[in-house]
Amino acid sequence: MQRAVFLGEGRITVEQALEPQPGPGEVLVRVHTCTLCGSDRGMWERGSSVTPGHEVAGTVVEVGPGASLPAGSRGAVFLVAYCGECGMCGAGSRGACLRKEGMIGFDRDGGYAEYVAVPERCFLPVDDRLDLDDAAMLLDATGTAMHALRRAGALHSRPSSALVMGAGPVGLGVVLALRAVGVGSVLAVDIASYRLEFARRLGATPIPGGEGAFDAVRAVLPGGPPLVIEASGNPAAQRQALDLLAPGGRLVIVGHSRKPLELWTSRDLIQQEKTLLGSEYFDPAEFEPNEQLVLQGKLAPRELITHRMDLGEIEEAYRLFWAGETGKVLLYPGGTPNA
Repeated sequence: MQRAVFLGEGRITVEQALEPQPGPGEVLVRVHTCTLCGSDRGMWERGSSVTPGHEVAGTVVEVGPGASLPAGSRGAVFLVAYCGECGMCGAGSRGACLRKEGMIGFDRDGGYAEYVAVPERCFLPVDDRLDLDDAAMLLDATGTAMHALRRAGALHSRPSSALVMGAGPVGLGVVLALRAVGVGSVLAVDIASYRLEFARRLGATPIPGGEGAFDAVRAVLPGGPPLVIEASGNPAAQRQALDLLAPGGRLVIVGHSRKPLELWTSRDLIQQEKTLLGSEYFDPAEFEPNEQLVLQGKLAPRELITHRMDLGEIEEAYRLFWAGETGKVLLYPGGTPNA
């Protein structure tokens, strides 16, 4: 089979390798597509001893001892090899498992290859009516977004308006998710004109980022938004998001950052009864309800796709992706299907 090898400093080669064999409790998946993600950046810069790629959709072609999924099953791969026994797993947050065995595409081989072996529990079967491109897009792109809305209680309370800080692929997925659950007014803040225009096409009101964003948001929502999803990972934007949040509102931080966020608990949270939440990867139980939203025509993850490329074009795909002028980029190890 073909697989991508990340050498570091942006160098990626595609080489021939033996197909993996599924071990006990594993299934072998023929990869239909694997989607680029910003969290691949560390491997792109420093190289990787495993095959990256963690937004995978494909078809089971073989099962290992103890696995029961039939060959021919179509679905998506849940990247967290969760334990199923820790407190987070028991609470229905297996995407934030405390004792995970590994992360597919990070510390065990992932989907930038024609085949990948994964734990059977990490394979999420899909309805026969769902295209595998949509299955891949139900992972990081919209699965993460819908999980953030569930964390905020937005599927039931349905706030009148919401603000998305950061209109990269995850933030754009949040815009789609907010539209899918019926939030009427969505604002999106970013510094990149390409992403602001993308957000506008998805139905959001675009707001240029920076110091002027505060006044621009308040001009539209004088009292501030009752819900803010922070997807940029920029501490300055996170601080601005907290300042913009309406009293009694909820701020959900999705964007990872290695820098501290300074806040005053009395002024910023207690006195205005604001809620600050973190949101990681979704739980497998959330996948089927999200799939139903797609099948019902309420959630349209394909609107985020801008490029479809062969595995042999992976270096060019990342060059375009890091330039910040793409939506989601789908790679096809078996060759790009006819659009």
